[in-house]
Amino acid sequence: MMYKIPLSGISKHYRFNIIKKIVLILSLSILFISCEKENQEILIGEWKLVKSYSVMGGDYFPDIQHQRIEEYTKDNIRIRYDFEGNEITRCNYSATNSTVTISGKELNGETWSLYYDYWFVHDKLKTTSSGEFDEFFIRVK
Repeated sequence: MMYKIPLSGISKHYRFNIIKKIVLILSLSILFISCEKENQEILIGEWKLVKSYSVMGGDYFPDIQHQRIEEYTKDNIRIRYDFEGNEITRCNYSATNSTVTISGKELNGETWSLYYDYWFVHDKLKTTSSGEFDEFFIRVK
């Protein structure tokens, strides 16, 4: 047997609180989805390594020969270049709002994948692997 609760029996204050919660949930959902897409769009481009940090070694500012460039394309390809612009590696990537997963296939056919967290600090891209090694990049293109 189904019971119907007449809306006239629910106080206006209670109905207003329910509506507020629904609007808040919808707003946060839209905000989260738009931020995720926005981060992925900001990631696309070329980024030059300018600083590294490790728990054991502290800050490290690479000399020019170690300032590699990482490019994230709209086609979900990540390309690494050396400081002279020579391609070093190429693999697939996928990104969420906070994680990049890179993947590829070895010559013997075995597949591999790795992931790292990323976020933006002012105008820099920061990546971290297992929270122990951070890299900071500035946008080149």
